[in-house]
Amino acid sequence: MSKQINDKFKELDQLTVFHSINNDKIIQKLKSPTGQDGGQTINALIEHSENNCLSGDLWQNYLKDLIITDENIFTLSCEKYMISEDNSLYQAAAHDLKILKRLLSLSVIDIFKDYPGNLYSLGSNYKPVKNAGKNTYRKSLELLNSSLEEIINYLNKYFYEHGAGLLNQYRAFSWDSRDNLVPVNNPDSINFNNLIGYESQQKKLIANTANFINGQKAYNVLLYGESGTGKSSSVKAALNKFAGQGLRLIEINSDQIKELPGILDYLSQRGSYFIIFMDDLSFEEFETEYKHLKAIMEGGIEARPKNVLFYATSNRRHLIQEKWESREEIHQNDMINERLSLSERFGLTILFNSPDQEEYLEIVKGLASQKELEIDDAVLEEKALKWQMWHNGQSGRTARQFIDSL
Repeated sequence: MSKQINDKFKELDQLTVFHSINNDKIIQKLKSPTGQDGGQTINALIEHSENNCLSGDLWQNYLKDLIITDENIFTLSCEKYMISEDNSLYQAAAHDLKILKRLLSLSVIDIFKDYPGNLYSLGSNYKPVKNAGKNTYRKSLELLNSSLEEIINYLNKYFYEHGAGLLNQYRAFSWDSRDNLVPVNNPDSINFNNLIGYESQQKKLIANTANFINGQKAYNVLLYGESGTGKSSSVKAALNKFAGQGLRLIEINSDQIKELPGILDYLSQRGSYFIIFMDDLSFEEFETEYKHLKAIMEGGIEARPKNVLFYATSNRRHLIQEKWESREEIHQNDMINERLSLSERFGLTILFNSPDQEEYLEIVKGLASQKELEIDDAVLEEKALKWQMWHNGQSGRTARQFIDSL
């Protein structure tokens, strides 16, 4: 690496809000006076382009992605507000992006042409195995080739619409008390077109979710009904429908309900819209976690932030198993009212009934059509009815399992 190019990398020490880019291992290698391990660095750049399905210059794609995915005070602020030009934070970002733009003007050839073995020839016009990125809602990075003003305005809008850091890379997460958001690398890609039947239920869920991300009145949602009727799939389809508009989903289990105050505090500081998803939610008589959930949902001291909704699925309408044989009758009404009030905290309840035979067969035929299966309707129906007798009865899940078996 020439001294002139090495000096450009040393300018990264002057970064302010984007200073954490200096912690990147590849950046650290390129900043070193000797620029050691050229082959290892090229390999890391290749892996990055393959994993993210990026074509073009290996170095430029890598630096663009570092900028897009960096989580700092500027990107986090953009996530919540559109920052104006006269704001000091905007000016600090402009200072940093001016430095980063100079590095973006370099190609992989410029950086590695002095290394033995023509390393640069591998990455000046790299073509990954796959054609499309795994995060289909991430916008093109090409605008980072524009003028400095256009870059800042683009990033300002981008972070506002898609979130900062992990939020613009992933749409679904689990929660860890130590690491906070843990991304789900391969979330279910199901959409409402894949779900046959239950149109009225889906319309209610879609309308509520649309209101939520548009800042209108929206409700916590309880989807209840028999197993296999599409409750969880509908929530996942809602996420996929609105992910491009800033919706994110965090799934927690019942053991994590007691962590909700910390979760809500974290999410209240972010600009995206979040669904906290509790799948197959129910409580046994001896469990008390429901009290934590009820207190938060009814607006106690730990109020729910405006950018958070709770979506839950359950086989039980009232969520809590009730066994009263050993209870004194005088306490029964109080206990029942306390426990039923949890389900009332969900402002919208959506029932998913098991399909009757006609509805079940319609689901089967709809799924067969989606798979473009060439099979006579009468034969299909006969096989589907036999299948459900031995596989958990009539449901959307049974229908899908049957079609998958063909």
